[in-house]
Amino acid sequence: MANGKPSVSLAPKTCNPKQFVCKDQITCISKGWRCDGEKDCPDGSDESPDVCPHSRVSRCPPNEYQCLGTDLCIHMSKLCDGVHDCTDGWDEGPHCRELASNCTHFGCQFSCTPTHTGPMCYCKSAFKIGLDGKTCEDFDECTVYGTCSQSCTNTEGSYTCSCVEGYLLQPDNRSCKAKNDPVERPPVLLIASSQNIQATSLSGTPVPSLMTTSTKQTTAMDFLYAEETVCWIHVGDTASSTQLKCARIPGLKGFVEERTINISLSLHHVEQMAIDWLTGNFYFVDDVDDRIFVCDKNGVTCVTLLDQELYNPKGIALDPTMGKVFFTDYGQIPKVERCDMDGQNRTKLVDSKIVFPHGITLDLVNRLVYWADAYLDYIEVVDYEGKNRHTIIQGLLTEHLYGLTVFENYLYATNSDNANMQPKTSVIRVNRFNSSDYHVVARVDKGGALHVYHQRRQPPVRSHACEPDQFRKPGGCSDICLLGNSHKTRTCRCRSGFSLGSDGKSCKKPEHELFLVYGKGRPGVIRGMDMNGKVPDEYMIPIENLMNPRALDFHAMTEFIYFADATSYLIGRQKIDGTERDTILKEGIHTVEGIAVDWMANNLYWTDDGPKKTISVARLEKASQTRKTLIEGKMTHPRAIVVDPLHGWMYWTDWEEDPSESKRGKIERAWMDGSNRNVFLTSKTVLWPNGLSLDIPQGILYWVDAYYDRIEMVYLNNTERKTVYEGQELNHAFGLCHYKHFLFWNEYRSGSIYKLDQITKTVTLLRNERPPIFEVRMYDARQQQGSNACRMNNGGCSSLCLAIPGGRRCACAEDQMLEADEVHCKGNPSYIPPPQCQPGEFACKNNRCIQERWKCDGDNDCLDNSDEAPELCHQHTCPTDRFKCQNNRCIPLRWLCDGDNDCGNDEDESNTTCSARTCPPNQFSCASGRCIPISWTCDLDDDCGDRSDEPASCGVPSL
Repeated sequence: MANGKPSVSLAPKTCNPKQFVCKDQITCISKGWRCDGEKDCPDGSDESPDVCPHSRVSRCPPNEYQCLGTDLCIHMSKLCDGVHDCTDGWDEGPHCRELASNCTHFGCQFSCTPTHTGPMCYCKSAFKIGLDGKTCEDFDECTVYGTCSQSCTNTEGSYTCSCVEGYLLQPDNRSCKAKNDPVERPPVLLIASSQNIQATSLSGTPVPSLMTTSTKQTTAMDFLYAEETVCWIHVGDTASSTQLKCARIPGLKGFVEERTINISLSLHHVEQMAIDWLTGNFYFVDDVDDRIFVCDKNGVTCVTLLDQELYNPKGIALDPTMGKVFFTDYGQIPKVERCDMDGQNRTKLVDSKIVFPHGITLDLVNRLVYWADAYLDYIEVVDYEGKNRHTIIQGLLTEHLYGLTVFENYLYATNSDNANMQPKTSVIRVNRFNSSDYHVVARVDKGGALHVYHQRRQPPVRSHACEPDQFRKPGGCSDICLLGNSHKTRTCRCRSGFSLGSDGKSCKKPEHELFLVYGKGRPGVIRGMDMNGKVPDEYMIPIENLMNPRALDFHAMTEFIYFADATSYLIGRQKIDGTERDTILKEGIHTVEGIAVDWMANNLYWTDDGPKKTISVARLEKASQTRKTLIEGKMTHPRAIVVDPLHGWMYWTDWEEDPSESKRGKIERAWMDGSNRNVFLTSKTVLWPNGLSLDIPQGILYWVDAYYDRIEMVYLNNTERKTVYEGQELNHAFGLCHYKHFLFWNEYRSGSIYKLDQITKTVTLLRNERPPIFEVRMYDARQQQGSNACRMNNGGCSSLCLAIPGGRRCACAEDQMLEADEVHCKGNPSYIPPPQCQPGEFACKNNRCIQERWKCDGDNDCLDNSDEAPELCHQHTCPTDRFKCQNNRCIPLRWLCDGDNDCGNDEDESNTTCSARTCPPNQFSCASGRCIPISWTCDLDDDCGDRSDEPASCGVPSL
């Protein structure tokens, strides 16, 4: 949709991958603006039929006539019959008398009626007018949604309905009812809520024999019918306490044998889950870390299925018999998508007239996809190919839908409005072929997922490609077997840190770890990826639950990734296998912009763009007891840092804000003990030097300038400087690293990661992430080789061993001093601790310092919440151009109702907030409070949900 669109960009060198190129080949617009009903391209090509082949057009059935300005259809025999069937009487009038004679010689095969525009032929029931407009031909009723519940066979002048195996045709000769096998096991509706999982009959009657089981804040749940098992996510107060639990419900007699399945990845932000009933694999949707991942049935191996171009994934549904995953995503471009069970062949099914798609479910027999839009308040359907879109129900009866499932003729849904303070929400049932058949079947506490527990919802197959082999390995795979594009194909994937062998089944630990590591900010996470971008192997468990991981480096010998989270004021680490997460420094940390690991002395260096502008060092172990400031001041914005322990030098960048003649950025260097500091490079064409990468064997230092948009290099021995690349892909580069003759960099604003071949000058886009994106490093153990005076026995130093050209110097922590032997440390009696905080900073109760302006902004910047204490913030207000969340956070008004949880409690996305907001000038304000594009008015679709966009004053729409 077009919500407050900025101006389009004209005459670009090339369009961004997230943009649509108009037919004029000049204008670029957001891909999300295509097929939204509003012409954004000057030539209107974003709304053309070839671009929008599946746009809905209201049409009447054969032999019926559409009343002017409405979607009401009446049979053509009712035209000019003396009765006003259209609300405005359009079907009657003087033309009935004046034009009646035109039908006499018009030549209709069956019958003719006069209309305002002339005579019109129609046919008897089950026939339609042919292309000549006069003769009748058979009408294929099977093309009409809902003619039959399942199989439909067209006949001359009629049709026949039938049912697939496992169903019985009902007396109405169109509906199919599932057989119960065994007979005493009827279908049961399982409903997840904030307190329990409960079971009711399909009419809402509780199932007395199936006692509810206690849960906590559960919204994600599914079942495995063949094993009589229900699984759900028990949401704890922390990520570590959030667990996947399963219990058996044998014979629907109760929940027994409850157990916890330990999953290697965090489930804390999982919105929904689905179980592949053929393999037992679990599929999870994480709407904070923006990914879909899958784990084997024991939770031992988990792999990422999708993590690109996902901005707020919500719902998921599986059809393993066809090898398909369906999911909803609302963010920059709301959509319903499909991919194979192994993540391949990703396809958009719906991306127009859709805002907040949430719950999703499948008709496995007819291969239909149903989804609920929590903003437009509708349930709609398309087939597996994204065609034949149809609205099932829309309006007040379907407000704020969350979970969705289908069984026989009925859809079932839960209502979940984050702004609703009532303790109970509804579980509704609606006939998917006749929406007037609508009932509330239950009331629950904050209803989440729901499923109909019946064998026909999980039909078995005779065999599938992930059947265990003679060694009990599914599909012969060492780690995890994923079905492919059908149940007869499969893909083997490996757990993090392992690569797939040439046989396509075995997993092995690479002899040499080699992969890219990068940090991103929304969500805050550090990920690993193959340097070629296309290989799905996962080289490390992501480091999650971060806020602003701007800096990172690695220590290959211990397999630790070190990182700095600038917003959380800490330096931490985690092994690439996901273990040993630890915070090594959290006191006296301000704005760490760069870190570098000295792998010979096992030290960590970092730049801090706080008030003092410092470069510091500490031991990797016991960092808080050994930290020392090496350099302070005479810097504007210290950023990236690299070390050369073989030769005893360190290099760092310092960028300037002001591009005036007198201001220049620079690259400085010093010995690794902080002495012999000097400006290594500066010039008029250096302003925002960002990423640094040091090729020690070749004696080359690479850097990227985000102001001049170029990558450059300089030889360390003679300072000869060269431009490596300054192509159009460079826009605001942040991180930089190298491997052999390849350079890798990422773009802060666009989230893109690129690879440059210095020999061929070929640039390859490896990945598009959601911005912002920060540092990138090549995890390469062979870059951390060599020896110096600190390598053995810490150089004999009792605390810090710092490399210098040709040797080493011992050093001590801030509050200590060297003894006379210049090896051991002792207390420094003259040491005076610096003040806790600088002017303009707020002192947290945990001794942290944050910027004064961050106080009472709704974010827990202190990490002990002392900056958001009620006694401190009770009179806090927000500027007029910002929205005040209940937690005191101030967010821009343009962030309201954009699909992102900016307040942190979904308040900015609640129905109460979104209904009350003022619509932008280019949008229509519905009576319901909804905002829609002006072009959606008078198009016969009830987009407002209350028909206020389709008043009687609408003229004849141009269809």
